[in-house]
Amino acid sequence: MGTAIVYVYPRSARIAVPVILLGSGLGVWLFGRASYHIVASGLAHGLRFFLFALGVLRRDRPAMALSMLVFFLYGGMLWGICPQESGGSFESHFFGAVTGLALAFLLRHHDPVPPEKTYDWEDRAEDDPVIGNQWRER
Repeated sequence: MGTAIVYVYPRSARIAVPVILLGSGLGVWLFGRASYHIVASGLAHGLRFFLFALGVLRRDRPAMALSMLVFFLYGGMLWGICPQESGGSFESHFFGAVTGLALAFLLRHHDPVPPEKTYDWEDRAEDDPVIGNQWRER
């Protein structure tokens, strides 16, 4: 996920990773109960929710592909934010997810949208009087 976020969203990655670390850590520090809290799990959940939500919000091809891949590989991420065991910490997962979702909403326009690919057959269809008129009438 770290490689994916740097490759697809290079400008947002510089902001998202430290803020997710700080947001999940601060949330656990303020609202966490007496349990063992692991910071890396908060970062992992924050990145997962950030990448998934950014794909849903931006709707460009690389973002949607990465969003689907994250959801396919980590589909159980939704269960990680719910309390399951009495001794385990879910707070780090929860606050990482909340921070990731908030950052996805705030940084959805921070990286430029990749240019759309156009193929030569698309240009020819507009120049052709028969095919071009068929498509314009529809």
